[in-house]
Parts: sequence; C-alpha cells; structure tokens
Amino acid sequence: MASVDLHNNSDGGVVASLELPDALFGVEPSEGALYYTLKAFHNNQRQGNASTLTRANVDLTKRKMFRQKGTGRARVGTAASPIRVGGGVAHGPHPRNLREQVPRKVRRLALRSALSLKATAGGVRVVEDLVLEAPKTSRVASLLKGLGAEGRVVLLTGAPDSTVHLSCRNIPKVVVLPAAQVSAYEVVWAEVLVITQSALSELKLRLEGS
Repeated sequence: MASVDLHNNSDGGVVASLELPDALFGVEPSEGALYYTLKAFHNNQRQGNASTLTRANVDLTKRKMFRQKGTGRARVGTAASPIRVGGGVAHGPHPRNLREQVPRKVRRLALRSALSLKATAGGVRVVEDLVLEAPKTSRVASLLKGLGAEGRVVLLTGAPDSTVHLSCRNIPKVVVLPAAQVSAYEVVWAEVLVITQSALSELKLRLEGS
C-alpha cells in the first residue's frame, strides 16, 4: 500500500499517516483503457454540427453559364459547381453524432489507472473533510497553499457541496467535483489531486471490486 500524509482542513498541517488502498492507487496502469477513455471523452465534447452547402443547396441560378460549343472555352455547367468560386462544397462535413460509448469496466479501469499514476508521481493529497458555514475563498486558498497544491488542482468531495464550490470558483485552475462524478480525464488533467476523507470512502465504494 502507498502511504500518504493526512492533512488537517485549516492550514494543511500533517495530522496522521494514511494508507491508500491498492485496489485504487496500486494497480498496474492500463494504457489501452486510458487511451480509449480519454479519446471518447474528447470526442464527446464535440458538437458535430459543422455543415457545408452542396451544389444542391447553394442559392444560385441553375442555368448553364454559356453554350456548350463554339466559344473555344471548356464546357461548364451551373454556377453552383464545386469547381467555381461561390459554388457548393464537394464532400464537406455535415451534422453527425460523434459520441463514443466506453464499457463501464474499461472506464473504471482507466480511472484506477489514472489514480495509480497520480499516486506514483506524488500528486495525491488527502485532507480532512471541509466544513464551511459560508463560502470563503481565502480559507480554501490558504489550505491549498499549505498542501503545496499549485497549478491545475482537482478537489474531490464526498458529496456535492455548493459552499466548497463557491469558495473555489474564483481560484484559477481549481476544479471541485464530487467523487461520484470524477473521471480519468480530470485525474490526468490535474497536477495535484486533493481528496477529502469522505471522497476517499466514496471512491472505495465506487471502484473496489469493479
């Protein structure tokens, strides 16, 4: 088991040592599962609504531009021909569905692989549950500084917490997610992954034995 420090939720001081479960943070990373999951994530962000006008859609006259013979010029059809300026587009993109479905077991393997890689790189911090009576950006910023969490940070909570979310929304490159919604993409994107104790328990329930 990988061992990490457990930090308090005030200034990030170390209060204990914690063993990370091997089922989440000690698996052999699967490059294939990560590749397919991240590729599907990026493709699913695309709207697929690019559209071009074919020669049938261009609002131009359909008459032949000049007579077929006797001019010394090459024969030509209508002004909507794709070879003419302002004409239609041949083989251009049209609206299409780009969504990709990844099997649940592959998604979970990719998430466990991403968590294991992040733990190996020393990018995981475990902190006591955050209890905020009201949104307080300065307190969360101070905590992240005490944890040494700089750059891109993903903060995982056990359940959706609007107070923590409001406290972090003005901090650049900090994303707050409940553990039930985190994917391999957010883990790979983050330079530091901050996990609350309740989020760690939620991840265990979600991923252990899957």
